[in-house]
Order: sequence, then C-alpha cells, then structure tokens
Amino acid sequence: MFLIFLAVSTILWFVMSMSDEEQFDMRLPVQITHVPDSVTLISPGPEALSVSLTTHGTQKLRLQFSHTPTVNVDFRAYRSKGRLLLSSADLKGLVRTATDGSQVGVVIPDSINIPYTTHPGYRLPLRLDSKVTTGPNASIIGRPRMSTDSVRVYFPGGKTLPHSLRYLTTEPLRLTDVGASFTRRVRVIAPAGARVVPDSVSVSYDVEPLIIKHRKVVIEPVNVPSGVKLITFPAQIDVYYMVPMSLYATTNPRFRVQADYRLVSPSSKKLRLRLSDVPDELVNVHLSADSAEYIIER
Repeated sequence: MFLIFLAVSTILWFVMSMSDEEQFDMRLPVQITHVPDSVTLISPGPEALSVSLTTHGTQKLRLQFSHTPTVNVDFRAYRSKGRLLLSSADLKGLVRTATDGSQVGVVIPDSINIPYTTHPGYRLPLRLDSKVTTGPNASIIGRPRMSTDSVRVYFPGGKTLPHSLRYLTTEPLRLTDVGASFTRRVRVIAPAGARVVPDSVSVSYDVEPLIIKHRKVVIEPVNVPSGVKLITFPAQIDVYYMVPMSLYATTNPRFRVQADYRLVSPSSKKLRLRLSDVPDELVNVHLSADSAEYIIER
C-alpha cells in the first residue's frame, strides 16, 4: 500500500508542477518567407532569435524536447521603403505565435532592419589573394582553381556600382609547408554596405611529392671565335632536378649547359657554366658543379 500511495503522490505532484508557469530561455530559428524573386536582401538577417519565455511546464517540455518552432517573417508584411523593418513588438508577436501563446520577455536581437534591392546586381571578376608555399619535398602543380571566377554584387536601393570598382578579391589565403593537395573555403571581400553572391568560394591547390632525378648533359662551348677550340673537362656534367610524381615517367627535359668563351679569364683555370632550357615544372634544378676546367686550342 505504501508503494501505491507513493506512486500516486508522485504522479499528482508531477501533474501539479506541470500546471505551474516557468520562465526559460531558448533559441528559435528565423525564416524570412515570401521574398519575391526580383528582391535581394542585402543582409541575410539573423539565423536565430534568443528569447526568454514564460509558459506552463507541459508547454515548456513540448518546446524544448519536440521540434523547435521557427519564427516566420513574412516579407510582404514588413517591407517599407526599401527595407525589411521589424520592431521589438513585431518580433515578440511573431515569437508568441510560433510558441503557441507563450509570454515573451526578452528577444535578442530586439529589432530587424535589412535593406533590400530589386536591381539585378553587377557581375564582377573575382581575384584570388593567396600565397601558398610547399615543403622542400613537394610542389604545386598548375594554377590554383576557384569554384567561380566572378560574383554578383548587390547594393541597397538607390546606390550604383562605383566607377573605380572593377573587380573583387578574396580574403587573404596564407599557407606554408603544404605537403598535399587541398581545398579551402575562402570568403569574398564585399564592398561596404553591399552583398556579394556567392559570399565565399572554394579554392583548390594540386600538390604532389617530388622525386629526385638526374641526367648527363654535354657541355656546349658558345661564342668561340673562328679558328679557336674551347675544350672543357669534363665534357659532360650531371644535372640534378626534382620532378612531381605524376610527371616522373613522361618528363624528358632537354637541358643546355653552356661554357661561354667570353667569360674566359687568364687569371682562372675554370670557366663558369650556364644552365638553360629548364622546364617550369621542375624544381631545384642545379649542376653537380658550377664550373669546369678548360683548355684553348688555336
């Protein structure tokens, strides 16, 4: 009997407590509805409202543990002279409707003021502001890629595109010691008071590991006068270089190593060598020696 009495008492206490009013805080998502296709909001507005509510316990449980209600803002009802305007009273009324009549204390933000435009916007080129460097054993392949090379800019009603504004740039992307391919989302810098669509872009870099290779190249005398013979020792020299892994099997560089007769000096027994015709995709290209001994025959 005691257990039955305890159970009944607990149920009665729970029912009575659920009838008491309680104050609590929660966040409610905001959705702006019925925006015409010809209208662009300069600011997307708040994603959610922080609200303080007072309601019965059963209502509190429903609000907190079932589907969170959404505050719907009807664009048609609150537009005024190029702006979407909602006062504190407007927001509290919408929150009250969304929460089935709960008492609304505080709403943050306490108002909404969003400019909009019916202008189709201006298409501008987008430039990437980036400085990316790899580690010593990797290389960037090709140029970075952006998900789009242009964006559309919207200004509030009455404003036009400044004549000096010819392109937009991304926020700076600065990375060092990169060792693998990557994609990053980078924001677009919007002009003051304007909206950019899209407001961010994906930037991709292809990065590959480097493999060391070398080949022997014949030293080529150049600018030698008629009747004179320039002979270098050695006659061939090793050229060392690093190549991206994907190009290892197909890369066939045609280096030129030259010994320029005009650089001959009586005070030196060596002649500086010059390396040329180096493909752009090769990294850290260098000779096994920067000079060679020589003799001149006449």
